[in-house]
Amino acid sequence: SDLLFITGGVKFSRAKNQLVLPRINDPVTLDGISNEKAWENIEPLPVVMHIPNFKNKPSERTEILIGYDNDFLYLAGRLYDRESSKIQVASQKRDDMKGSNSWFGIFIDSFNDKENALAFLAAPSGLRLDFTVFNDAQGHSPYNLSWNTFWDVKTVLNNEGWFVEMRIPFSSLKFQDNEGRVIMGIIAWRTIPRKNEKITFPAIPPKWGWSSSWKPSQAQEVVLEGIYSRKPLHITPYLSGGLGQSSESNQANTTYTKVKVVCHFKKIQK
Repeated sequence: SDLLFITGGVKFSRAKNQLVLPRINDPVTLDGISNEKAWENIEPLPVVMHIPNFKNKPSERTEILIGYDNDFLYLAGRLYDRESSKIQVASQKRDDMKGSNSWFGIFIDSFNDKENALAFLAAPSGLRLDFTVFNDAQGHSPYNLSWNTFWDVKTVLNNEGWFVEMRIPFSSLKFQDNEGRVIMGIIAWRTIPRKNEKITFPAIPPKWGWSSSWKPSQAQEVVLEGIYSRKPLHITPYLSGGLGQSSESNQANTTYTKVKVVCHFKKIQK
């Protein structure tokens, strides 16, 4: 039977080893600090070290929480560091994929096809990095950095470490639902570059090389209920302007003189 069992406070389906994601029933104030009532009953994922010592306990306390409501997938990171002054922030440019940055985020195999995924990562500065993964993260460059979508993140860096809240609209994810029931694959992810350390959920062995921890085929299947596929609608205001002029000839028809210059601007919403 498809009964639930609990490990580390996280609910799994016994029949298929699927993680049953918890629903968030209270507001989340997106400020980086996951101290709202919405997070109170959500247990951190059982993360492990990916490298340098596979399956070891992370060298720094790492709490990753995930939940959802009707519109958004939420991810929170409590990324403690006993030497917070050494947390590395090398860039603030969006999509600047520097290995020297500290990173936190999630890979989502939204169709659960075990081959493709969407990556949403953040650095302590609030830098956002999003890209697609294909070919099960195998090959020379199995990712596309030109992909961007709508999502939000807030970060806080203090003497305890750094802290993150992410909010990803379901309208930014393509997926299939079966009468509101959705199965996806996820990989939650943290790096501590000064230690050459990666931390993941689920446990993924590093035997496939540098991109092992990105592999959709190794993602944890998760179950969401009451979620329906939808097309995004984005409203973008912009300003339209123009310049016009008219001229007329002199009586001898030997030259033209400007007589009117018209400027117009119009604010449009699309």
